[in-house]
Amino acid sequence: MRKLALIVCMLSASLYGDAAIVVPDSMLTIDHAYYTSSADTSIAIIQTMRQRQMAPTWQLDMAEADYCYATMDYTKALQLYQSVYRSGEAKGVPEIYLALLARLMQTHDILYNEDELVTYIYELRQEAQRRKNDAYMAMADFTLGKRKHYHRKKEEGLELCIKAIDTMKGSDYFRKDNELCNYYASLLQMYMNDGRYDDALRMSLLQEEAVLRIKGVNVNNKETLRYVYALRASLLAKAGRTEEANLTYDNWKKQPGGNCIVDKPILDYLIIYKHYQEAHDLIHAYHDILKNQKDNYSYRMITLLTTAAQVEGALGNIDEANKHCQEIKTIADSMHISKSNSLMETSWNLIQTKEDVVKKNIILNALGAILIIGMVMGAMILYYTRRLRHSNAALFKALNSLEAYRNRTIAPTQEPISPIDPINPIAPTPPTTSPTSPDENERLFVELDSQITRDRLFLKPNFGRDDMARLIGVDKNRIGHIMSRYSSASNASVYINTKRVEYGAKLLLKHPEYTIAAIATECGMNNTVTFNRTFKEVYGMTPSEYRETSEKSS
Repeated sequence: MRKLALIVCMLSASLYGDAAIVVPDSMLTIDHAYYTSSADTSIAIIQTMRQRQMAPTWQLDMAEADYCYATMDYTKALQLYQSVYRSGEAKGVPEIYLALLARLMQTHDILYNEDELVTYIYELRQEAQRRKNDAYMAMADFTLGKRKHYHRKKEEGLELCIKAIDTMKGSDYFRKDNELCNYYASLLQMYMNDGRYDDALRMSLLQEEAVLRIKGVNVNNKETLRYVYALRASLLAKAGRTEEANLTYDNWKKQPGGNCIVDKPILDYLIIYKHYQEAHDLIHAYHDILKNQKDNYSYRMITLLTTAAQVEGALGNIDEANKHCQEIKTIADSMHISKSNSLMETSWNLIQTKEDVVKKNIILNALGAILIIGMVMGAMILYYTRRLRHSNAALFKALNSLEAYRNRTIAPTQEPISPIDPINPIAPTPPTTSPTSPDENERLFVELDSQITRDRLFLKPNFGRDDMARLIGVDKNRIGHIMSRYSSASNASVYINTKRVEYGAKLLLKHPEYTIAAIATECGMNNTVTFNRTFKEVYGMTPSEYRETSEKSS
Protein backbone atom coordinates (compact mmCIF):
# COMPACT_ATOMS: atom_id res chain seq x y z
CA MET A 1 0.00 0.00 0.00
CA ARG A 2 1.35 3.40 -0.97
CA LYS A 3 0.76 4.94 2.44
CA LEU A 4 3.23 2.64 4.11
CA ALA A 5 6.02 4.25 2.08
CA LEU A 6 6.09 6.95 4.76
CA ILE A 7 7.73 4.46 7.13
CA VAL A 8 10.62 4.07 4.70
CA CYS A 9 11.22 7.77 3.98
CA MET A 10 11.17 8.91 7.62
CA LEU A 11 13.13 6.34 9.60
CA SER A 12 15.68 8.94 10.67
CA ALA A 13 13.17 11.66 11.61
CA SER A 14 12.93 12.94 15.16
CA LEU A 15 9.80 13.79 17.11
CA TYR A 16 7.96 16.66 15.45
CA GLY A 17 6.37 19.83 16.69
CA ASP A 18 4.05 22.31 14.97
CA ALA A 19 4.61 22.65 11.24
CA ALA A 20 6.57 25.77 10.32
CA ILE A 21 7.02 25.00 6.60
CA VAL A 22 4.81 26.68 4.02
CA VAL A 23 4.15 24.30 1.12
CA PRO A 24 2.82 25.26 -2.31
CA ASP A 25 -0.77 24.32 -3.18
CA SER A 26 0.46 21.90 -5.81
CA MET A 27 1.92 19.69 -3.06
CA LEU A 28 -1.20 19.58 -0.89
CA THR A 29 -2.15 15.97 -1.63
CA ILE A 30 -2.01 12.76 0.37
CA ASP A 31 0.51 11.32 -2.12
CA HIS A 32 2.93 14.20 -1.59
CA ALA A 33 2.62 13.75 2.18
CA TYR A 34 3.91 10.20 1.78
CA TYR A 35 6.44 10.53 -0.99
CA THR A 36 8.25 13.76 -0.09
CA SER A 37 11.85 13.29 1.05
CA SER A 38 11.47 15.67 4.01
CA ALA A 39 9.79 14.60 7.24
CA ASP A 40 9.02 18.21 8.18
CA THR A 41 7.43 18.81 4.79
CA SER A 42 5.26 15.71 5.18
CA ILE A 43 3.79 16.81 8.49
CA ALA A 44 3.38 20.36 7.15
CA ILE A 45 1.34 18.99 4.24
CA ILE A 46 -0.84 16.92 6.57
CA GLN A 47 -1.47 19.78 8.97
CA THR A 48 -2.18 22.30 6.21
CA MET A 49 -4.64 19.92 4.52
CA ARG A 50 -6.30 19.33 7.89
CA GLN A 51 -6.69 23.07 8.50
CA ARG A 52 -8.17 23.62 5.04
CA GLN A 53 -10.32 20.45 5.22
CA MET A 54 -8.91 19.27 1.89
CA ALA A 55 -9.40 15.53 2.59
CA PRO A 56 -11.59 13.30 4.76
CA THR A 57 -10.55 13.31 8.41
CA TRP A 58 -9.89 9.57 8.48
CA GLN A 59 -7.42 9.79 5.56
CA LEU A 60 -5.49 12.59 7.26
CA ASP A 61 -5.55 10.66 10.55
CA MET A 62 -4.14 7.61 8.76
CA ALA A 63 -1.38 9.67 7.16
CA GLU A 64 -0.44 11.33 10.45
CA ALA A 65 -0.58 7.98 12.26
CA ASP A 66 1.86 6.53 9.72
CA TYR A 67 4.09 9.56 10.28
CA CYS A 68 4.03 9.00 14.06
CA TYR A 69 4.71 5.29 13.59
CA ALA A 70 7.69 6.10 11.34
CA THR A 71 9.09 8.54 13.90
CA MET A 72 8.48 5.99 16.69
CA ASP A 73 5.86 8.04 18.54
CA TYR A 74 3.82 4.87 19.02
CA THR A 75 1.46 6.22 21.68
CA LYS A 76 0.13 9.01 19.43
CA ALA A 77 0.16 6.72 16.39
CA LEU A 78 -2.07 4.25 18.24
CA GLN A 79 -4.58 6.97 19.13
CA LEU A 80 -4.84 8.03 15.48
CA TYR A 81 -5.09 4.46 14.17
CA GLN A 82 -7.89 3.76 16.65
CA SER A 83 -9.71 6.90 15.46
CA VAL A 84 -9.56 5.64 11.86
CA TYR A 85 -10.70 2.19 12.95
CA ARG A 86 -13.69 3.56 14.88
CA SER A 87 -14.79 5.70 11.94
CA GLY A 88 -15.33 2.57 9.83
CA GLU A 89 -14.41 4.46 6.65
CA ALA A 90 -11.29 2.41 5.92
CA LYS A 91 -13.33 -0.79 5.50
CA GLY A 92 -14.34 0.39 2.06
CA VAL A 93 -10.74 0.28 0.84
CA PRO A 94 -9.39 -3.28 1.34
CA GLU A 95 -5.66 -2.46 1.10
CA ILE A 96 -5.94 0.43 3.52
CA TYR A 97 -8.06 -1.61 5.92
CA LEU A 98 -5.53 -4.46 5.93
CA ALA A 99 -2.71 -1.99 6.53
CA LEU A 100 -4.71 -0.37 9.34
CA LEU A 101 -5.29 -3.71 11.10
CA ALA A 102 -1.61 -4.58 10.69
CA ARG A 103 -0.52 -1.25 12.18
CA LEU A 104 -2.95 -1.62 15.10
CA MET A 105 -1.59 -5.09 15.78
CA GLN A 106 2.05 -4.04 15.50
CA THR A 107 1.60 -0.92 17.64
CA HIS A 108 -0.12 -2.89 20.42
CA ASP A 109 2.73 -5.41 20.16
CA ILE A 110 5.37 -2.69 20.54
CA LEU A 111 3.52 -1.15 23.50
CA TYR A 112 2.95 -4.58 25.13
CA ASN A 113 -0.85 -4.18 25.16
CA GLU A 114 -1.48 -7.91 25.45
CA ASP A 115 -5.29 -7.97 25.60
CA GLU A 116 -5.86 -5.69 22.60
CA LEU A 117 -3.13 -7.43 20.64
CA VAL A 118 -5.04 -10.73 20.56
CA THR A 119 -8.10 -9.04 19.06
CA TYR A 120 -6.24 -7.51 16.13
CA ILE A 121 -4.18 -10.65 15.42
CA TYR A 122 -7.34 -12.64 14.79
CA GLU A 123 -9.13 -9.84 12.96
CA LEU A 124 -6.15 -9.36 10.62
CA ARG A 125 -5.89 -13.11 10.00
CA GLN A 126 -9.57 -13.36 9.11
CA GLU A 127 -9.46 -10.33 6.81
CA ALA A 128 -6.22 -11.49 5.12
CA GLN A 129 -7.66 -14.98 4.65
CA ARG A 130 -10.83 -13.54 3.18
CA ARG A 131 -8.82 -11.33 0.81
CA LYS A 132 -6.30 -14.14 0.11
CA ASN A 133 -3.45 -11.80 0.95
CA ASP A 134 -0.36 -13.82 1.92
CA ALA A 135 1.71 -10.84 3.11
CA TYR A 136 -0.76 -9.72 5.76
CA MET A 137 -1.44 -13.34 6.74
CA ALA A 138 2.32 -13.64 7.36
CA MET A 139 2.26 -10.49 9.54
CA ALA A 140 -0.52 -11.91 11.70
CA ASP A 141 1.10 -15.35 11.95
CA PHE A 142 4.49 -13.94 12.89
CA THR A 143 3.01 -11.80 15.67
CA LEU A 144 1.00 -14.79 16.90
CA GLY A 145 4.19 -16.88 16.88
CA LYS A 146 6.00 -14.26 18.98
CA ARG A 147 3.12 -14.30 21.44
CA LYS A 148 3.18 -18.09 21.73
CA HIS A 149 6.92 -18.01 22.34
CA TYR A 150 6.45 -15.37 25.03
CA HIS A 151 3.85 -17.61 26.70
CA ARG A 152 6.41 -20.46 26.85
CA LYS A 153 5.11 -22.38 23.85
CA LYS A 154 8.55 -21.81 22.41
CA GLU A 155 8.90 -24.46 19.72
CA GLU A 156 5.35 -23.91 18.48
CA GLY A 157 5.95 -20.16 18.39
CA LEU A 158 9.28 -20.42 16.56
CA GLU A 159 7.80 -22.81 14.01
CA LEU A 160 4.96 -20.38 13.28
CA CYS A 161 7.40 -17.45 12.94
CA ILE A 162 9.61 -19.35 10.46
CA LYS A 163 6.53 -20.36 8.47
CA ALA A 164 5.45 -16.69 8.36
CA ILE A 165 8.89 -15.69 7.03
CA ASP A 166 8.60 -18.22 4.19
CA THR A 167 5.13 -16.90 3.39
CA MET A 168 6.39 -13.29 3.33
CA LYS A 169 9.31 -14.26 1.06
CA GLY A 170 6.88 -15.77 -1.45
CA SER A 171 4.57 -12.74 -1.47
CA ASP A 172 4.66 -9.77 -3.83
CA TYR A 173 4.47 -7.26 -0.96
CA PHE A 174 6.55 -4.23 -1.99
CA ARG A 175 8.04 -3.78 1.51
CA LYS A 176 8.71 -7.41 2.26
CA ASP A 177 12.44 -6.88 2.86
CA ASN A 178 11.61 -4.25 5.47
CA GLU A 179 9.26 -6.71 7.15
CA LEU A 180 11.86 -9.47 6.94
CA CYS A 181 14.39 -7.19 8.67
CA ASN A 182 11.97 -6.84 11.59
CA TYR A 183 11.21 -10.58 11.64
CA TYR A 184 14.90 -11.56 11.73
CA ALA A 185 15.48 -9.03 14.54
CA SER A 186 12.62 -10.51 16.57
CA LEU A 187 13.80 -14.09 15.99
CA LEU A 188 17.33 -13.04 16.97
CA GLN A 189 16.05 -11.79 20.32
CA MET A 190 13.90 -14.89 20.89
CA TYR A 191 16.85 -17.22 20.19
CA MET A 192 19.13 -15.03 22.32
CA ASN A 193 16.72 -15.14 25.26
CA ASP A 194 16.65 -18.93 24.93
CA GLY A 195 20.45 -19.09 24.98
CA ARG A 196 20.61 -20.32 21.37
CA TYR A 197 23.36 -17.91 20.34
CA ASP A 198 24.39 -19.65 17.09
CA ASP A 199 20.82 -19.53 15.78
CA ALA A 200 20.56 -15.91 16.90
CA LEU A 201 23.76 -15.00 15.01
CA ARG A 202 22.36 -16.68 11.90
CA MET A 203 19.29 -14.42 12.15
CA SER A 204 21.58 -11.39 12.50
CA LEU A 205 23.36 -12.24 9.25
CA LEU A 206 20.03 -12.75 7.47
CA GLN A 207 18.84 -9.40 8.82
CA GLU A 208 21.92 -7.70 7.38
CA GLU A 209 21.35 -9.34 3.98
CA ALA A 210 17.73 -8.11 3.95
CA VAL A 211 18.88 -4.56 4.77
CA LEU A 212 21.30 -4.58 1.86
CA ARG A 213 18.51 -5.72 -0.50
CA ILE A 214 16.32 -2.73 0.35
CA LYS A 215 16.25 -0.29 -2.55
CA GLY A 216 15.03 3.27 -2.90
CA VAL A 217 16.40 6.79 -2.58
CA ASN A 218 14.46 7.46 0.62
CA VAL A 219 15.86 4.50 2.51
CA ASN A 220 18.64 5.13 5.01
CA ASN A 221 20.33 1.74 4.82
CA LYS A 222 23.25 2.90 6.94
CA GLU A 223 21.02 3.77 9.88
CA THR A 224 19.27 0.43 9.52
CA LEU A 225 22.71 -1.23 9.58
CA ARG A 226 23.39 0.65 12.81
CA TYR A 227 20.44 -1.20 14.36
CA VAL A 228 21.78 -4.51 12.98
CA TYR A 229 25.17 -3.94 14.61
CA ALA A 230 23.59 -2.83 17.90
CA LEU A 231 21.69 -6.13 18.12
CA ARG A 232 24.69 -8.18 17.05
CA ALA A 233 27.06 -6.54 19.54
CA SER A 234 24.64 -7.30 22.36
CA LEU A 235 24.25 -10.89 21.16
CA LEU A 236 28.00 -11.51 20.96
CA ALA A 237 28.51 -9.91 24.37
CA LYS A 238 25.94 -12.23 25.94
CA ALA A 239 27.53 -15.19 24.18
CA GLY A 240 30.90 -14.28 25.72
CA ARG A 241 32.55 -13.70 22.32
CA THR A 242 34.37 -10.57 23.47
CA GLU A 243 36.67 -9.92 20.52
CA GLU A 244 33.85 -10.21 17.96
CA ALA A 245 31.57 -8.13 20.18
CA ASN A 246 34.15 -5.34 20.37
CA LEU A 247 34.67 -5.34 16.60
CA THR A 248 30.91 -5.16 16.04
CA TYR A 249 30.67 -2.35 18.57
CA ASP A 250 33.33 -0.43 16.62
CA ASN A 251 31.30 -0.96 13.41
CA TRP A 252 28.19 0.29 15.20
CA LYS A 253 29.96 3.49 16.23
CA LYS A 254 31.11 4.10 12.64
CA GLN A 255 27.53 4.10 11.30
CA PRO A 256 26.09 7.62 10.90
CA GLY A 257 22.78 8.82 12.26
CA GLY A 258 20.94 6.79 14.82
CA ASN A 259 18.85 7.74 17.79
CA CYS A 260 18.29 6.37 21.26
CA ILE A 261 15.39 4.14 20.10
CA VAL A 262 17.37 2.57 17.24
CA ASP A 263 20.43 2.28 19.50
CA LYS A 264 18.62 0.83 22.53
CA PRO A 265 19.77 -2.81 21.91
CA ILE A 266 23.41 -1.74 22.44
CA LEU A 267 22.62 -1.32 26.16
CA ASP A 268 23.28 -5.02 26.79
CA TYR A 269 26.80 -4.67 25.39
CA LEU A 270 27.49 -1.47 27.32
CA ILE A 271 26.36 -2.97 30.63
CA ILE A 272 28.17 -6.30 30.16
CA TYR A 273 31.46 -4.50 29.43
CA LYS A 274 30.80 -1.82 32.09
CA HIS A 275 30.50 1.24 29.83
CA TYR A 276 28.09 2.57 32.42
CA GLN A 277 28.32 6.27 31.62
CA GLU A 278 27.53 5.71 27.93
CA ALA A 279 24.64 3.45 28.94
CA HIS A 280 23.46 6.11 31.40
CA ASP A 281 23.33 8.79 28.67
CA LEU A 282 21.48 6.52 26.23
CA ILE A 283 18.91 5.50 28.88
CA HIS A 284 18.18 9.09 29.82
CA ALA A 285 17.69 10.11 26.18
CA TYR A 286 15.25 7.22 25.66
CA HIS A 287 13.49 8.06 28.95
CA ASP A 288 12.97 11.65 27.79
CA ILE A 289 11.42 10.45 24.52
CA LEU A 290 8.97 8.16 26.33
CA LYS A 291 7.96 11.01 28.64
CA ASN A 292 7.48 13.37 25.68
CA GLN A 293 5.28 10.73 24.07
CA LYS A 294 3.33 10.52 27.37
CA ASP A 295 4.23 6.84 27.57
CA ASN A 296 4.77 7.05 31.33
CA TYR A 297 2.82 3.97 32.43
CA SER A 298 3.78 1.02 30.26
CA TYR A 299 5.92 -2.10 30.04
CA ARG A 300 8.43 -0.12 27.96
CA MET A 301 8.93 2.36 30.79
CA ILE A 302 9.16 -0.40 33.41
CA THR A 303 11.83 -2.24 31.39
CA LEU A 304 13.79 0.97 30.82
CA LEU A 305 13.64 1.99 34.49
CA THR A 306 14.82 -1.47 35.52
CA THR A 307 17.91 -1.07 33.34
CA ALA A 308 18.34 2.51 34.60
CA ALA A 309 18.31 1.29 38.22
CA GLN A 310 20.96 -1.29 37.39
CA VAL A 311 23.22 1.30 35.72
CA GLU A 312 22.75 3.90 38.47
CA GLY A 313 23.59 1.25 41.06
CA ALA A 314 26.75 0.33 39.15
CA LEU A 315 27.73 4.02 39.06
CA GLY A 316 27.20 4.25 42.82
CA ASN A 317 24.18 6.55 42.53
CA ILE A 318 22.12 4.71 45.13
CA ASP A 319 19.56 7.50 45.59
CA GLU A 320 18.84 7.65 41.84
CA ALA A 321 18.60 3.86 41.66
CA ASN A 322 16.12 3.86 44.55
CA LYS A 323 14.13 6.60 42.83
CA HIS A 324 13.82 4.44 39.69
CA CYS A 325 12.67 1.47 41.77
CA GLN A 326 9.97 3.62 43.38
CA GLU A 327 8.85 4.69 39.88
CA ILE A 328 8.64 1.04 38.84
CA LYS A 329 6.44 0.27 41.84
CA THR A 330 4.17 3.23 41.06
CA ILE A 331 3.76 2.16 37.43
CA ALA A 332 3.17 -1.47 38.42
CA ASP A 333 0.49 -0.46 40.92
CA SER A 334 -1.25 1.76 38.36
CA MET A 335 -1.23 -0.98 35.70
CA HIS A 336 -2.30 -3.74 38.13
CA ILE A 337 0.20 -6.12 36.62
CA SER A 338 2.13 -8.96 38.13
CA LYS A 339 4.86 -9.27 35.51
CA SER A 340 6.54 -6.14 36.81
CA ASN A 341 7.02 -7.86 40.17
CA SER A 342 9.96 -9.90 38.91
CA LEU A 343 11.50 -6.85 37.25
CA MET A 344 10.98 -4.76 40.36
CA GLU A 345 12.34 -7.53 42.59
CA THR A 346 15.48 -7.69 40.44
CA SER A 347 15.95 -3.95 40.82
CA TRP A 348 15.36 -3.98 44.56
CA ASN A 349 17.82 -6.87 44.98
CA LEU A 350 20.40 -4.93 43.01
CA ILE A 351 19.93 -1.79 45.08
CA GLN A 352 19.95 -3.78 48.31
CA THR A 353 23.23 -5.39 47.26
CA LYS A 354 24.73 -1.98 46.52
CA GLU A 355 23.47 -0.59 49.82
CA ASP A 356 24.91 -3.59 51.67
CA VAL A 357 28.30 -2.92 50.04
CA VAL A 358 28.15 0.74 51.06
CA LYS A 359 27.15 -0.17 54.62
CA LYS A 360 29.93 -2.77 54.77
CA ASN A 361 32.47 -0.17 53.63
CA ILE A 362 31.21 2.28 56.24
CA ILE A 363 31.49 -0.35 58.97
CA LEU A 364 34.98 -1.36 57.84
CA ASN A 365 36.09 2.28 57.78
CA ALA A 366 34.61 2.84 61.23
CA LEU A 367 36.34 -0.26 62.60
CA GLY A 368 39.61 0.91 61.06
CA ALA A 369 39.23 4.31 62.65
CA ILE A 370 38.41 2.73 66.02
CA LEU A 371 41.42 0.46 65.71
CA ILE A 372 43.73 3.39 64.96
CA ILE A 373 42.30 5.44 67.84
CA GLY A 374 42.66 2.42 70.13
CA MET A 375 46.29 1.96 69.11
CA VAL A 376 47.02 5.65 69.72
CA MET A 377 45.31 5.54 73.10
CA GLY A 378 47.14 2.32 73.97
CA ALA A 379 50.45 3.92 73.10
CA MET A 380 49.61 6.94 75.22
CA ILE A 381 48.56 4.75 78.15
CA LEU A 382 51.75 2.74 77.87
CA TYR A 383 53.79 5.87 77.68
CA TYR A 384 52.25 7.45 80.77
CA THR A 385 52.25 4.13 82.64
CA ARG A 386 55.98 3.84 82.19
CA ARG A 387 56.40 7.28 83.61
CA LEU A 388 54.75 6.31 86.86
CA ARG A 389 57.22 6.26 89.66
CA HIS A 390 55.23 4.15 92.05
CA SER A 391 56.90 1.13 93.41
CA ASN A 392 55.73 -2.37 92.52
CA ALA A 393 54.26 -2.80 95.93
CA ALA A 394 52.11 0.30 95.62
CA LEU A 395 50.96 -0.80 92.16
CA PHE A 396 49.91 -4.25 93.37
CA LYS A 397 48.19 -2.65 96.32
CA ALA A 398 46.21 -0.40 94.00
CA LEU A 399 45.27 -3.34 91.84
CA ASN A 400 44.17 -5.39 94.82
CA SER A 401 42.07 -2.48 96.03
CA LEU A 402 40.39 -2.23 92.65
CA GLU A 403 39.65 -5.97 92.60
CA ALA A 404 38.15 -5.80 96.08
CA TYR A 405 35.99 -2.87 94.99
CA ARG A 406 34.80 -4.83 91.98
CA ASN A 407 33.82 -7.83 94.08
CA ARG A 408 31.87 -5.64 96.45
CA THR A 409 29.97 -3.58 93.90
CA ILE A 410 29.18 -5.98 91.03
CA ALA A 411 26.77 -8.82 91.84
CA PRO A 412 27.78 -12.17 90.40
CA THR A 413 24.24 -12.92 89.29
CA GLN A 414 21.06 -11.00 88.63
CA GLU A 415 17.50 -12.10 88.91
CA PRO A 416 15.71 -11.90 85.58
CA ILE A 417 13.01 -9.29 85.33
CA SER A 418 9.61 -10.77 84.66
CA PRO A 419 8.01 -9.27 81.55
CA ILE A 420 4.88 -7.21 82.09
CA ASP A 421 1.94 -8.10 79.90
CA PRO A 422 1.01 -5.13 77.71
CA ILE A 423 -2.42 -3.68 78.39
CA ASN A 424 -4.27 -1.43 75.98
CA PRO A 425 -6.95 0.31 78.08
CA ILE A 426 -8.42 2.16 75.11
CA ALA A 427 -8.61 -0.77 72.69
CA PRO A 428 -12.21 -1.28 71.62
CA THR A 429 -13.89 -4.45 72.74
CA PRO A 430 -14.58 -6.67 69.72
CA PRO A 431 -18.25 -6.39 68.86
CA THR A 432 -20.26 -9.45 69.56
CA THR A 433 -22.25 -10.67 66.61
CA SER A 434 -25.20 -12.87 66.75
CA PRO A 435 -24.72 -16.12 64.89
CA THR A 436 -26.05 -16.12 61.36
CA SER A 437 -28.63 -18.73 60.56
CA PRO A 438 -27.79 -21.33 57.90
CA ASP A 439 -30.88 -20.27 55.97
CA GLU A 440 -29.57 -16.71 55.73
CA ASN A 441 -26.18 -17.86 54.39
CA GLU A 442 -27.87 -20.09 51.86
CA ARG A 443 -30.02 -17.21 50.65
CA LEU A 444 -26.96 -14.99 50.28
CA PHE A 445 -25.15 -17.67 48.26
CA VAL A 446 -28.09 -18.10 45.89
CA GLU A 447 -28.29 -14.32 45.42
CA LEU A 448 -24.52 -14.04 44.83
CA ASP A 449 -24.35 -16.97 42.42
CA SER A 450 -27.31 -15.61 40.48
CA GLN A 451 -25.74 -12.17 40.02
CA ILE A 452 -22.30 -13.51 39.02
CA THR A 453 -23.77 -15.96 36.52
CA ARG A 454 -26.32 -13.57 35.05
CA ASP A 455 -23.96 -10.63 34.58
CA ARG A 456 -20.90 -12.79 33.78
CA LEU A 457 -18.91 -10.93 36.41
CA PHE A 458 -16.39 -13.76 36.49
CA LEU A 459 -15.08 -12.62 33.07
CA LYS A 460 -13.49 -9.59 34.71
CA PRO A 461 -9.79 -10.44 35.24
CA ASN A 462 -9.59 -8.73 38.64
CA PHE A 463 -12.94 -9.94 40.02
CA GLY A 464 -12.40 -11.51 43.44
CA ARG A 465 -13.51 -12.05 47.00
CA ASP A 466 -13.76 -8.34 47.85
CA ASP A 467 -16.09 -7.75 44.89
CA MET A 468 -18.25 -10.70 45.95
CA ALA A 469 -18.51 -9.32 49.47
CA ARG A 470 -19.64 -5.95 48.16
CA LEU A 471 -22.29 -7.54 45.95
CA ILE A 472 -24.20 -9.02 48.90
CA GLY A 473 -23.07 -6.57 51.59
CA VAL A 474 -21.16 -8.89 53.89
CA ASP A 475 -17.68 -9.01 55.38
CA LYS A 476 -15.12 -10.56 53.01
CA ASN A 477 -14.13 -13.19 55.58
CA ARG A 478 -17.68 -14.51 55.55
CA ILE A 479 -17.49 -15.20 51.80
CA GLY A 480 -15.10 -18.11 52.33
CA HIS A 481 -17.48 -19.74 54.81
CA ILE A 482 -20.42 -19.34 52.41
CA MET A 483 -18.41 -20.78 49.50
CA SER A 484 -17.17 -23.83 51.40
CA ARG A 485 -20.63 -24.52 52.86
CA TYR A 486 -22.93 -24.04 49.85
CA SER A 487 -20.76 -24.51 46.73
CA SER A 488 -18.48 -27.26 45.52
CA ALA A 489 -15.52 -24.84 45.69
CA SER A 490 -13.27 -24.58 48.71
CA ASN A 491 -12.91 -20.80 48.46
CA ALA A 492 -13.86 -17.74 46.41
CA SER A 493 -10.91 -18.00 44.02
CA VAL A 494 -11.67 -21.64 43.12
CA TYR A 495 -15.36 -20.75 42.66
CA ILE A 496 -14.56 -17.89 40.22
CA ASN A 497 -12.01 -19.90 38.22
CA THR A 498 -14.48 -22.79 37.96
CA LYS A 499 -17.03 -20.39 36.43
CA ARG A 500 -14.38 -19.20 34.01
CA VAL A 501 -13.38 -22.63 32.74
CA GLU A 502 -17.04 -23.64 32.37
CA TYR A 503 -17.46 -20.62 30.12
CA GLY A 504 -14.18 -21.52 28.39
CA ALA A 505 -15.48 -25.02 27.63
CA LYS A 506 -18.31 -23.45 25.64
CA LEU A 507 -15.88 -21.23 23.72
CA LEU A 508 -13.69 -24.23 22.86
CA LEU A 509 -16.60 -25.81 20.99
CA LYS A 510 -18.08 -22.59 19.59
CA HIS A 511 -14.80 -21.16 18.26
CA PRO A 512 -12.45 -23.94 17.09
CA GLU A 513 -10.26 -21.28 15.44
CA TYR A 514 -9.36 -19.70 18.80
CA THR A 515 -6.15 -20.75 20.55
CA ILE A 516 -6.21 -21.86 24.17
CA ALA A 517 -4.40 -18.66 25.16
CA ALA A 518 -7.04 -16.52 23.43
CA ILE A 519 -9.86 -18.40 25.15
CA ALA A 520 -8.14 -18.06 28.53
CA THR A 521 -7.95 -14.30 27.99
CA GLU A 522 -11.61 -14.17 26.96
CA CYS A 523 -12.52 -15.96 30.19
CA GLY A 524 -10.72 -13.39 32.33
CA MET A 525 -7.62 -15.52 33.00
CA ASN A 526 -4.47 -13.92 31.62
CA ASN A 527 -2.37 -16.87 32.76
CA THR A 528 -2.75 -19.83 30.38
CA VAL A 529 -1.05 -22.19 32.83
CA THR A 530 -3.67 -21.45 35.50
CA PHE A 531 -6.46 -21.89 32.94
CA ASN A 532 -5.14 -25.32 31.85
CA ARG A 533 -4.67 -26.50 35.43
CA THR A 534 -8.12 -25.37 36.58
CA PHE A 535 -9.76 -26.81 33.46
CA LYS A 536 -8.18 -30.21 34.11
CA GLU A 537 -9.31 -30.14 37.75
CA VAL A 538 -12.90 -29.46 36.66
CA TYR A 539 -13.17 -31.68 33.55
CA GLY A 540 -10.45 -34.25 34.16
CA MET A 541 -8.64 -33.36 30.92
CA THR A 542 -6.79 -30.45 29.35
CA PRO A 543 -8.61 -27.91 27.11
CA SER A 544 -6.93 -29.38 24.01
CA GLU A 545 -8.04 -32.92 24.95
CA TYR A 546 -11.55 -31.65 25.65
CA ARG A 547 -11.75 -30.01 22.22
CA GLU A 548 -10.41 -33.11 20.45
CA THR A 549 -12.80 -35.39 22.33
CA SER A 550 -15.78 -33.18 21.51
CA GLU A 551 -14.83 -32.99 17.81
CA LYS A 552 -14.53 -36.77 17.57
CA SER A 553 -17.87 -37.37 19.27
CA SER A 554 -19.62 -34.89 16.96
